[in-house]
Amino acid sequence: MRDMRFLVVAAVVASWGWPAAGADAGTPARLLVVSVTAGFRHTSIGTAEPVLEELGRATGHFHCDFLRMPPGRLPQPKAPKRAQDISDEEWAQQEADFKAQLEAFHQADRVWQAELAEQFVRVFSAESLRDFDGVIFLSTTGELPVPEMTAFLDWIKSGKAFIGFHAATDTFKSSDAYCEMIGGHFAGHPWNAGGEHAFVVHEPEHRVAAMFPERFRWQDEIYQYDLRYQPGNLRVLVSLDMQASSPKEPWHVPVSWVRDYGKGRVFATNFGHNDATWKSPMFQKHMAEGIAWALGRFDAPAAPNPAVQAAEYVRSVVAAAAAATQSDADTLLAKANARIAKDAAWAESLRPMLLDIRSLKPDDRAAAYGRVIAEVEKP
Repeated sequence: MRDMRFLVVAAVVASWGWPAAGADAGTPARLLVVSVTAGFRHTSIGTAEPVLEELGRATGHFHCDFLRMPPGRLPQPKAPKRAQDISDEEWAQQEADFKAQLEAFHQADRVWQAELAEQFVRVFSAESLRDFDGVIFLSTTGELPVPEMTAFLDWIKSGKAFIGFHAATDTFKSSDAYCEMIGGHFAGHPWNAGGEHAFVVHEPEHRVAAMFPERFRWQDEIYQYDLRYQPGNLRVLVSLDMQASSPKEPWHVPVSWVRDYGKGRVFATNFGHNDATWKSPMFQKHMAEGIAWALGRFDAPAAPNPAVQAAEYVRSVVAAAAAATQSDADTLLAKANARIAKDAAWAESLRPMLLDIRSLKPDDRAAAYGRVIAEVEKP
């Protein structure tokens, strides 16, 4: 089965017109792939790991060393629920049994957590990191036991690659520095894995995004980000198309982006929740190009594009406002686009007003929507 998967990926790579591994591909980079989770664990990690490994081999650009969850972690026991017909004595015994099981779990888990922390200390040491050209956070979640965050980020800044897939933005919520590096932090996913959502590509000619149609629909889970997101740090290549998606939320939702980080490079994409995403040739092309760019295999624009993001923010708010007020969305969007085309700074000037909407509950947004619509309709 493993050989068959490799043949499929290799055939996909050949269809892209890339050289076969070893044919003028240069020395393969060495990437540390971290798939450890301290929060929610995506089942697609099991699909993604061999795809990444085989994609690196097929392109010849990289090979993977994996930092995985140590084996043998016990499942945490679930608290019992009292049945209606159970006696007080029986219930007391069930509670006592659960307490004993929970204590046994915590004792065993302390040993497991110590082993995990020891792995991170070893792999994230300065001596170990010197052997790697970059790192992939593969749907990592929670507070991972990276021993020295500043040293890790400085390592990336020194000229290394950081590649983040899907829940990499749901990692290290406590670290503003990590959030600044990757671009944003998870703040929910109103666009769930079972839905087909709409996307817009801002630079169809950009090599990291050129495999996508300029507008397309895709089934995956899409994250929004908290207010630490800074558009001045990133070049967003793909965004959620709010007008064609549901629900319609009044904010910009970046999906894939690149950035320079010191001498290093960061590529991050929100895609990757669903197994089917990892099996898609279009997504495999996207991540292969993103990884190759982050490794410095080719150059492509990475300067931040806050004006592009501001324009998409306005479009998202207008789409949400039109839906909430039962206004003609097409007419409002046409007017907004005309204002943006006339004066690119107009959209950026509205950012403080638009950000205020983030703090409002849906039922309290009517007045704010009215102010946005009034700005759009100004002569």
